[in-house]
Amino acid sequence: MPTARAVLVAIGNELLNGEVQDTNLYRLIGRLTRRGVTVQQAAMVRDDPADIAALLCHLLAAAPEVMILSGGLGPTGDDLTLSALAQALALPLVEDATARALVEQQYQQLLARGYLLQWGPETARQKMARLPQGATPLPNPVGTAPGVRLEHGPTLIFCLPGVPAELEAIFSAWVEPELLHRFGPGSWVEAALIAHCDDEAALADPLREVAARHPAVYLKSLARPFPAAHVEGVRVVAAVRAETEAAGQAQVAQTLADLEQCLDQAGIPVERV
Repeated sequence: MPTARAVLVAIGNELLNGEVQDTNLYRLIGRLTRRGVTVQQAAMVRDDPADIAALLCHLLAAAPEVMILSGGLGPTGDDLTLSALAQALALPLVEDATARALVEQQYQQLLARGYLLQWGPETARQKMARLPQGATPLPNPVGTAPGVRLEHGPTLIFCLPGVPAELEAIFSAWVEPELLHRFGPGSWVEAALIAHCDDEAALADPLREVAARHPAVYLKSLARPFPAAHVEGVRVVAAVRAETEAAGQAQVAQTLADLEQCLDQAGIPVERV
């Protein structure tokens, strides 16, 4: 079935210095895959405007349907995502009245709850409201920096904060519903079996034969270190994108049944999980 293609970029020196372990790409890949979106590439880049812009231009050249950036939307000088995006698209960076109102509203709420004791500096609040021309701010119910939505040719671009709770909140409230509306429903269905063999290599020929008969289904053995493969077996996953979960389950079930028969003929015991 046709599927939307996505590219993801996580931005921040702290990710590539080993100071912070990125979880945003992992979360986004899982959420998008379950929605039926194909994640083609995921990358990390440092807080360097030229490097960010060059990477974005490279990824946009393939005209993905969706691009999601995480990180670099905050108030400090190293938060450079929006300026780099504007550079990549040859757009001016302008203060957006709606974004400014969202920033002020969040500060008011944080002050009222006692989470903040004073307003952030004017220049910092202004920075978080400067967007590439034509972009739309997305309310951030958790933090102060709005998310950003922008269309560029065939690509729908979302810029999300790097703080995982903020990213999750904006993705759930704004990104996921638009993907559903634009690309329609989709499902990622997955099931597995355990093949009891000493060596994963013994599975190569049966997997190749079954995969050729079921080209729409992703079929993959997951390598295990020795001697775990002998003791616990090798997990084999069958997965497919389908318009409905029921259709996907039927395809996966047929593929695993075919594989089970093929492995039985090869003398390899199988355990369904």
